[in-house]
Amino acid sequence: MTDQEFNSCLTYLNARKNSVLIEAEMRHKDKAQFDQRYLDSTGFTVPSNSERNPYYVWSLDAPPNDKWGIELRLYFISDENIPAPLNTLATENSRHGYEKYDKRINNNEFIWRLFQNGYKLGDN
Repeated sequence: MTDQEFNSCLTYLNARKNSVLIEAEMRHKDKAQFDQRYLDSTGFTVPSNSERNPYYVWSLDAPPNDKWGIELRLYFISDENIPAPLNTLATENSRHGYEKYDKRINNNEFIWRLFQNGYKLGDN
C-alpha cells in the first residue's frame, strides 16, 4: 500500500473513529516484544488486564498450536465511501459478539501504521 493509499484509508477511518475497534491477541512469549513496540509506536502502555479483549495474552500453559503469533484485528463500520485500498484489506465481519461492525481487517502491518498515527487498542 502506497503512502497516498494509506492516507486515504486513515482519513476515512479518522472520520469514523467512534466506530473503530482494535484488538491484539498473542502468545505469552510475544507479550514483552509487543508491549515495547506498542509503547514505542503509540506512547501508551498496554491495558493492565491481559485476560480479555482488546488485549488478550494466552496463558503460559496454553497449548502451543492455539496461537502462532501476534494477531491484530481492526473492526469498523463502513459505508459506500470506503476507499478501495481499505475495502481490499477488509473482510465481511461475521465474528460473534462483534455484530456492530460490518468490516474486519487482520493485517498487522496496516494496524501498526494506524498505531503510529494515533490509534490505540480498544475503542478509538
